[in-house]
Amino acid sequence: MMTYKKAVAIIAGVVLLTLGSIALISTLKFDYDFEAFFPQDDPETDFYLEFRDAFETDNDFFIVVVENKEGIFKEDFLVKVDSLNRTLKKVDHVVEAIGPTDLTEFVRDPLLGSVFTRPVLRFNEPENYQIDSTAVYSNKSFVGVFVSEDAKSVAINLKHEERLSKLKCDQLSINIEEQVKAMGFDGYHVIGRALGQRIYVEMMIKELITFISLSLIITIVFLFIAFRSGWGIIIPTLVVMISILWTLGFMRLIGKNIDLMITVLPTIIFVVGMSDSVHVLTKYLQELRSGKDKFEALRYAFKSIRLATFLTALTTSIGFLTLTLSNIKPISDFGIYTAMGVMLAYGLTFTMLPAVLFLAKPKRLYAFSSSDDFWTKKLHRALAWIFRFRNRVLIGGVAVLALGFYGISLLIVDNVMLEDLRDDHFLKQEFRYMEKHYSGVRPFEMAVLPKEGVDIYDRDFLVAVDSIDSFLETSYGVGNLMSISRIVKNLHKGLNGGQSDFFIVPEQHEIEQIKKILKRKDIKELSQLFVNVEQRTLRISGKVGDLGRIHFEGLNGQLDQYIQRNQLDRLLDYKVTGTAHLIDVNNRALVDNMVLDLLLSVFMVGLVMAIIYKSPRMLFLTIIPNVIPLILVGGIMGFSGIPIKVSTSIVFNIAFGIAVDDTIHFLARLRTLLADGYTLPYAVKRTFLTTGKAMIITTLILCGGFMTLIASSFLGTFYIGYLITITLIIGVVTELLFAPLIVLYFYKHKPKVEQSLI
Repeated sequence: MMTYKKAVAIIAGVVLLTLGSIALISTLKFDYDFEAFFPQDDPETDFYLEFRDAFETDNDFFIVVVENKEGIFKEDFLVKVDSLNRTLKKVDHVVEAIGPTDLTEFVRDPLLGSVFTRPVLRFNEPENYQIDSTAVYSNKSFVGVFVSEDAKSVAINLKHEERLSKLKCDQLSINIEEQVKAMGFDGYHVIGRALGQRIYVEMMIKELITFISLSLIITIVFLFIAFRSGWGIIIPTLVVMISILWTLGFMRLIGKNIDLMITVLPTIIFVVGMSDSVHVLTKYLQELRSGKDKFEALRYAFKSIRLATFLTALTTSIGFLTLTLSNIKPISDFGIYTAMGVMLAYGLTFTMLPAVLFLAKPKRLYAFSSSDDFWTKKLHRALAWIFRFRNRVLIGGVAVLALGFYGISLLIVDNVMLEDLRDDHFLKQEFRYMEKHYSGVRPFEMAVLPKEGVDIYDRDFLVAVDSIDSFLETSYGVGNLMSISRIVKNLHKGLNGGQSDFFIVPEQHEIEQIKKILKRKDIKELSQLFVNVEQRTLRISGKVGDLGRIHFEGLNGQLDQYIQRNQLDRLLDYKVTGTAHLIDVNNRALVDNMVLDLLLSVFMVGLVMAIIYKSPRMLFLTIIPNVIPLILVGGIMGFSGIPIKVSTSIVFNIAFGIAVDDTIHFLARLRTLLADGYTLPYAVKRTFLTTGKAMIITTLILCGGFMTLIASSFLGTFYIGYLITITLIIGVVTELLFAPLIVLYFYKHKPKVEQSLI
């Protein structure tokens, strides 16, 4: 029983906790950790981390491209390129910067027989440009790596310190951009992980503010339409805003920062947490309209709807909690914190909301409670139509389901590195530029492990590695390729006057000579990036275009066939790895995880309903109306060519957990009326008329909130908003169309009192 002291104590407690949360939130940080999306506790991830420790990370790089419209073999241009190259080498945290003016080749002294390096491009000697340009463009290791095929631009390849903090990455990317811009080239392009991270975080901050603002505006509009009262807007909005603040405050308390997934959390809590408040206020107004006074209406509204709202909060949380089974940490964290936010909103609905209504005197809200409700007439006509054409409704439903299943058969599982960015985003355009004029940006990494007893510098083994190199370049599309066989071939070429005919794996006695050269400090540092003698592991690395998981899975299959067909596997084992490959592996497992998580969510929700209502039929009645929208949305994705990936894979769990709320409210109201002794047809009618309004209003609010995500620059966020909005619209239509018919056909009940259906 609510009393004045109890209401004041509740409000005071909420205020104190909210102030504490605000203080914690003020120290929240934004972070985009690319590696957080690696699958956790996965053999592929473990292998890559060991491989990375043996060599180096494949993702801590920058590529700086500068253009000259008149062509790159111009002295003033090359002098500026060299100046920029030397400047970039001095930038904090840059480990290495290699540009076209740094290029060298191995040469043997004809008199002394020793090997030394000489510049390939003598940039300050224009008289040699014709000879040097021929040398550059005849070497496949240079074209598409340091110079473009159209000879209009050059690239400087930089490596920076590994695993830099976000602050250092931001400063590094800013410093590099400033240095390049200051040189005044005809055009320039800069791309790298640190730059991408900075851009992503800036977008996250902007979108978090945008989504919360838009959700607030749209929600206020819908609440005003529904209640036409300031109190009808203020009370539900306070409930969800405070639940968001508490959730974010708790995140900061345990050290969790805001990542890409968390940016949509406030919006989801905002719109999902609003549902309980709307249902409670709707019921409260109905009781006021029936003649009850303020206190009696408050008591009866909360008592009658308590179980239904608890179940809706619980089932919605279950939908989010199944995401914790994902081995991708950002998705798992998103499931935990969103579920917590939903339960906090429920708790506030049954503590703060009644306290506010008890203490306040919302006269406008009471006045509106006595006004005519146009929903009743509309819903009455809709129900009459459903019963009149029940057979058509059911047949139409089966036909649409069949179409949905066919669409699901067209679904694909695919992803690219920048899948979250729209095609017109400049970062994606930079990727496309690098793919068109250079080797691309997506890292390619392959581990080669000699069989037991096989010497790394045995000629047969090096020939096998060289054969793999050739396949990767010609058939796989790897550019900027480097391996130990490539180093050996370059040294052999240098030992033979730089003649291209000697760019081959030499005979064994020549390899023994080259092994001695490999011990030189400058060459040893290079070779150690591709051979780890202690771990007996070799590395083949390069760059490819960002063409998607399906494309590279096909190429990996061709690579396997090539190695087996040429019996190279008798000498070595091999494994494609790297950061990009891990993202592909992660997405490959998404379908299985998505299906299992969804089945678990459906089962858990149905089981909860069956236990609470002590009827196995409840499992059936709960699941059918809410699986239909998921099938139809899956079909829409298939027909539209929307692939299953990290962002779209979570839609089904979220949508099911939210959509089932309408069913719960429908069944809860139905059982209440049946318990009062009404016949099943009459109970269905009254449930449809009284609960239908709240279902429609909450769906409109939910859709309005999720539609704000469509404005996102992140495609993943866009798809979450777009697909969940469609699911919820289909869900409420499905519920209104089929729930009355399913109940009449399958729900068994013996009436105590006879009433008419219409």
